[in-house]
Amino acid sequence: MWYETLFKWTQSGEPCALLTVVEAVGSTPRGVGSKMVVNSVGTIDGSIGGGVVEHVSLQEAQKAIRENLPISLRFSLTGDAWQVTQEKTVSALCGGSVSVLIEPVLPCPEIVVFGGGHIADKLARLCDVLGIPYRIYDDRSEFSSPERFPNARSCICAGYGEIAEKIALTSTSYCVIMTHGHAHDEVCLEALARNRSVPYIGMIGSTNKVGTLVQNVRSRGVKIDTRFYSPVGLKLGGKLPEEIALSILAEIKLLMQGGTPNHCRLDFSKQ
Repeated sequence: MWYETLFKWTQSGEPCALLTVVEAVGSTPRGVGSKMVVNSVGTIDGSIGGGVVEHVSLQEAQKAIRENLPISLRFSLTGDAWQVTQEKTVSALCGGSVSVLIEPVLPCPEIVVFGGGHIADKLARLCDVLGIPYRIYDDRSEFSSPERFPNARSCICAGYGEIAEKIALTSTSYCVIMTHGHAHDEVCLEALARNRSVPYIGMIGSTNKVGTLVQNVRSRGVKIDTRFYSPVGLKLGGKLPEEIALSILAEIKLLMQGGTPNHCRLDFSKQ
């Protein structure tokens, strides 16, 4: 049932949308209250009537998920050409009209780590302490396993060149690149920069390395904008994996919650 699928997707951090028939007049395939859920790759459960209504609604649901905005659609099914959106005109002969509400269901802010090495291990542990959801992506099975990251929402073992196909990322996905090679970092950076939904892209690396990778990615026509933070993390001064992980998490929390990198202390020395 659609509600079981919705629960499964939300529990695993899968972005999706809930579609509901909110108005049905005359002869229509499904009545008011009919529901369907759709995830970011187009998998569905439930039905709002099939045919052109469902087809167009499915396409618009992908947009709602990407932009994290609800969408309302109205379909005339009397045979005339009906302008559903600015781009889509449809016609059907059921005889009535249907209105569909599309509501994106996105996970709460999460951290997505590309590369499951030593720093990722420490970052995951800090996320566990703070209750921040996280996912792990690595092309090595031993570094992307539930045994290594037992509290991760999901562990994806796939090639870095398959990011667009293998993992759904949204406006709540704060991404950190820390793979086991410069070439892999570059592939990740390009893939994430092309995804306009992602709010944050952090990458570990020296100034020289970062500069080279950015130049390489830009040479292929990909824009590197203000979402990119590298070398990643606040300047807390530590060099150990756990200290670097803390600096990364501090930076992400700062951006997630609209904080400022200032001390909280009051100046009692002048009182």
